[in-house]
Amino acid sequence: MPNMIPNRATRALTMVVDLVLIVLSYGLAFLLFNEQMTPKNYDAFLGILPWIIVISILFLGIYELDRLVQYDVWDIVRKLAIAVTFILLITMTVSFFFREFAMPRSVLLSAHGIAFIALLVWKSAFTKYSQLSRKGKVMFIGTEKEFEEMEDSLASFLSKSSYVRWYDKKESLAQLRTQINQFNVVFIGSELEEEKKDRLMFHAMKNKKLVYVVPKVNDMLLMNTSVTTMDDTMVMQVRPFTLSLTQLLIKRGVDIAAAVAMIVATLPVMVVTAIGIKIEDRGPVFFKQERVGKNHKPFNILKFRSMVIDAESKTGPVLAKANDDRITKMGKFIRKTRIDELPQLINVLKGDMSLVGPRPEREFFTKQFQRENKWFNYRHAVKPGITGYAQVMGKYTTDADKKLKFDLHYIRNYSFWLDLTILMKTILVVINKAKSEGETNSTKNKKVSYFTKKQQSH
Repeated sequence: MPNMIPNRATRALTMVVDLVLIVLSYGLAFLLFNEQMTPKNYDAFLGILPWIIVISILFLGIYELDRLVQYDVWDIVRKLAIAVTFILLITMTVSFFFREFAMPRSVLLSAHGIAFIALLVWKSAFTKYSQLSRKGKVMFIGTEKEFEEMEDSLASFLSKSSYVRWYDKKESLAQLRTQINQFNVVFIGSELEEEKKDRLMFHAMKNKKLVYVVPKVNDMLLMNTSVTTMDDTMVMQVRPFTLSLTQLLIKRGVDIAAAVAMIVATLPVMVVTAIGIKIEDRGPVFFKQERVGKNHKPFNILKFRSMVIDAESKTGPVLAKANDDRITKMGKFIRKTRIDELPQLINVLKGDMSLVGPRPEREFFTKQFQRENKWFNYRHAVKPGITGYAQVMGKYTTDADKKLKFDLHYIRNYSFWLDLTILMKTILVVINKAKSEGETNSTKNKKVSYFTKKQQSH
């Protein structure tokens, strides 16, 4: 059974096929517009071909279209649509600089339209075949609560001929090691004691099983650490969650430049939004609320108002829910499209926020989360962001502990490239309803498409 995380060779081969299809799409577009083409147009194409390849690799990589492992045709459509659009726009920009031998816009549009269809067919077929070829059994060792949170994802991890079983972490080590031999993939939950976890991992790897571990928050401390020796003993430096001075300066410079550009680009949208909010109930356009920023310093976050006036006058501080009756008609639209967040660009210019970082919480919820998880404090080591790693990797309803793991991973692994990737992936969050819905009170309705069976402890 192939590994669920494609290796570099597989990803490289996938990218080569993608690039070949893109180049062939241009060839087909040339044939369609053959009568309009001149030798200069072909020269222009050869001149921008290296740019097309570089741009394609960049955006196909950002949207992880070189490592699709789960068959979800709509996810592929969304990612391809955004990636191909960016490739087209930047290719047109590059082509403009070669305007004396410019590529016809009709050829560019047709080529990228053909490329989208070709890539969609190829990637859909590849991921479908890949998933159908993965047959096996999935074992989860941990608490029932953690299993239930992951059950749907575990059940669709391999193929329709697969099934998943839960084994309680309280079962004896001998029983669990015996059961592991019957499975192909082993997931180990976050709440197993370290000694039992180590022995189970060793046994599973010894028997050539795929092993996945759900980390604890404190496991994040050892990620991306420096290793040295004390005499003949290896030691690992546990670094604090912070950014270096150089990283802070680069991040601040990018924030200012990008915020100014985005304010200019979105100004017409913000003006129309302000008018729409004012017309609906004649209340204030903006909503200010105190949030906790870097080093626990409070600041007022700025948003377009999406709820009725004095929405919390009766309820007190509560998280937004799906189908919340406090949300106005205009509010539903600007929340779904994330337009309500645009005024936070002003917070970025003021220095209260960054474009990318952990989302800022209110002090009421910060204290609550801090009581529940002592590590929550470390997410305030950097400026909060308009978007963040937890937002693009999780969902709106992802609980605070899971979001915290993503936030700490972001701080520990910060880079300009990671910020750029998060910003590009934020577009997927905006157009993907499943990632942008608010908290719901109802119990999650499980729609497991694969056979799932819980193995109760004996």
